[in-house]
Amino acid sequence: MTDLMNPSSTAGADGSSEAVASTDAEQAEREVRRVLAFQLGTTTRSELDDAAASLRGRVSALLGDPSAEEGKTHGGSADRGFLLEVTHLIDNPPAPHALSHEVYSHVRALARVLRKLVAMKGAAASVRPPLPVRPIPGRNGVR
Repeated sequence: MTDLMNPSSTAGADGSSEAVASTDAEQAEREVRRVLAFQLGTTTRSELDDAAASLRGRVSALLGDPSAEEGKTHGGSADRGFLLEVTHLIDNPPAPHALSHEVYSHVRALARVLRKLVAMKGAAASVRPPLPVRPIPGRNGVR
């Protein structure tokens, strides 16, 4: 019964994908904030490992998303450097015997990358087409 009140379930075909995307972005931001609030002295290694796995999955999912790819290809060398950083983070997780500080730093870097990827995806999705140009009365011989 609660699904009937969910705006994403009552939206049309076009609105539902936008609602799902905003929900995913909100969930990702919530997770980023939770992870960035971790403190090295009070966070257990298992919490760090769980956060690393979750963030790695979210980042990998966004990298495979075509709308995120669209925003990355037009950005130039800055985005290329960012993509190299993302690839390095995904491909080189901390070893199982790594110190907690290494895992902590890795998790924080993944959280920052996830936040930027979500912003890039949102910017790519919010690009509007140009407004049509109307002729100005009195120009081009039209009066």
